[in-house]
Amino acid sequence: MAQGGGVVMDAAIVLFALTATLLPIWIGGRYGVLPMASPMHLLGYFCAFGFLVKAVVYPIYPDWAFYRRFVETPDAAVPGAIYLTLFVLGLCLGYRLAVGGKAVPPGVGLARVAAKGLARREALFVLAFGVAAMTFVGLLRARGISGLSPDLLERLNTDKQIAVSANGIGATLAGLKTFFIVPKCAFVLLLGYGLAAGDRLALWQSVILAGLLVLVALVSGDRFELVELLAYAGLTYLILGGPIRTRTVLLALSGGVVVLLLSSYMTVLRGSDAGLLHQIVGSTYFLDVNAAIMVSAQLLPHQILWGESYTWWSFGWVPRAWWAEKPAIDLGVYFKRDVMGVATGGAFNVTGPGEAFINFGWWGLAVSPVMGAVYRRLEVVLLSPASLLCGGAVIYPLIFYPFIQATLQSSFSAFIVGATAQLVLVWAMILVFLPRYRAVRRGAGYAV
Repeated sequence: MAQGGGVVMDAAIVLFALTATLLPIWIGGRYGVLPMASPMHLLGYFCAFGFLVKAVVYPIYPDWAFYRRFVETPDAAVPGAIYLTLFVLGLCLGYRLAVGGKAVPPGVGLARVAAKGLARREALFVLAFGVAAMTFVGLLRARGISGLSPDLLERLNTDKQIAVSANGIGATLAGLKTFFIVPKCAFVLLLGYGLAAGDRLALWQSVILAGLLVLVALVSGDRFELVELLAYAGLTYLILGGPIRTRTVLLALSGGVVVLLLSSYMTVLRGSDAGLLHQIVGSTYFLDVNAAIMVSAQLLPHQILWGESYTWWSFGWVPRAWWAEKPAIDLGVYFKRDVMGVATGGAFNVTGPGEAFINFGWWGLAVSPVMGAVYRRLEVVLLSPASLLCGGAVIYPLIFYPFIQATLQSSFSAFIVGATAQLVLVWAMILVFLPRYRAVRRGAGYAV
């Protein structure tokens, strides 16, 4: 990675990245409840794109390394890579210790039973479009845009937040964007019904909603919305016991190509002409090694928060329209402005390991086994027979997957505030559109 570090240092970092990528995938394959998509599998995938790919490419294109814009220390990559690797090992340890000896009962059949209970499908389809349209109009009004124009998408992707504070903190309109969970939930419900019942109309409705969600991503200016859409589809398919065949893999790869092409288009809308590979390795998305390098190299002792950022959700509920000077609850703002000394507004993706380091320094490694154990406990709860009959198959892709994504890529408090509101909306939709099935504990089993 570092030019002065030589081949040995670059090879060592690639070895660290390989370990951090392959070990979680192996543990997920051995102990995960959901094939190919357990929390450990997701951790491995995020490591692959955020750590391994970058570790391989940076020695060839050193100027693409995001951290090099801010960190001048030649060998800074080594401690950052070591920290990130140890954090991933801690996640694996916590997950493995939480597995226990009791097997999780298979729930594929119950997930399909629950999916077939979808009611009021036409109303659900219309609701998805209605809420998306109203939210879109609300976003335009909040940004002061009075009508449609040829450069609308470019404006929405270039200016992702509204400046409301003199110290550079802006409003991202996250409260309004929360309502986009409604078309996302409709997509999962209709796709699940179509797969479980073999209903072609429902499948076509889910395809149309997928197109709507692509538009939502373009409007939101968030390229990762596209990754989430692909994850929603894949997780729903796997929870319902869909077989992993050649055709399925090719379809998933095709979806991945579409996501990459649309992500490139969104980058062009922001005025960047970087190539596709440059976009991936030059970003701070996924479980980003750049964040680990930057915090381990730049954080000063007086900047350590000692757990403070994990409590910011407590005041995050207040809308910024009511409290313009509300401190940012996304630690990425503090990371960019205070730790890295960049005062241009916005934020850097701090990542879960980065947040732990900013809060506790190297002692932040102790956070990772706790996170790994939480991943396992929530996985088992959501994929248990009782939960699957009560909407666990919907909550897993829509809430639990973003929770894993946020605690690996983003910051804790920023996710908790938005996810709580989203969970309320998702649960309301489950009650309305999946009314027939409830799990009732009777002795040692469940009856419907």
